Amino acid sequence: MNSKVIGLMLILGTILTMGVWIVFDIDTSGMSPSDSMTAILADKNKAEIASILNVFGVMSMFTGLYFLAKSLKSDNTVSNHFSEIGGLFLLLCVPLWVVLVGANLSAIDAAKEFGNDVGATIIASSTALQMGGILLVVGLFMLGISLTLLRKYKGIIGILFIIASVSAFIDMIFEIDIFGMIGWMGMFLMILITGILTTLKKEN
Repeated sequence: MNSKVIGLMLILGTILTMGVWIVFDIDTSGMSPSDSMTAILADKNKAEIASILNVFGVMSMFTGLYFLAKSLKSDNTVSNHFSEIGGLFLLLCVPLWVVLVGANLSAIDAAKEFGNDVGATIIASSTALQMGGILLVVGLFMLGISLTLLRKYKGIIGILFIIASVSAFIDMIFEIDIFGMIGWMGMFLMILITGILTTLKKEN
C-alpha cells in the first residue's frame, strides 16, 4: 500500500481516537455498570457521537499500523518475524476495539428498548474486551523492535515505541499513574508522529 495512504490512516485514526477522548469523553471510571449506564444516558448524544467517531478512529489507526508493519518486509529475517507477528496482533485489535468503543451505542439502544439493566449488562460485558489493550501493547512493542532493527527514522521512533509500550504494560500490571501517562499517551503520540513521517516519506 502507498506510504501516504498508510500515513493518513495513522493520522486520521489517532486524531479521531484521541480527539474524542479529549472532547467527548464521559468519565465513568470507577463507576459500576449501572452508574455508568446512567451517566451515559444523561449525555446520550455526546456518547453516541463519541462511539461512532471512535469506531472509525480505531479502524483507521489499527489498519494503518497493520499495513505499516507489512511495509517493513526486508532482508532482515529477525525484523521480518517481529513485524509480521506484531502486525497480526495489531490487526486483531480491530474487531476487539470496535466492539469495545462501540459498546455504548448498543447499550443505549438496549436501555431504551428493554431498560437500563440490559444496557448496564452490555457495558459490563464489554469491559472484558479491555484486555485487548495487551494486543496493542505487544503489537507496538514488536513493531518498535522491527523499526529499530531496520534503523527506520534513525531507529529513534522504534526505541520510543518500545519505551511507551513497556511503560503501558507496567501500568496494566501495577497501575502506576506516571507509567500510564507515559505509556498510553506516548503510544498514541508516536503513532501520530509515525503517520506524519510516513506521509512525508518519498516513494522509491
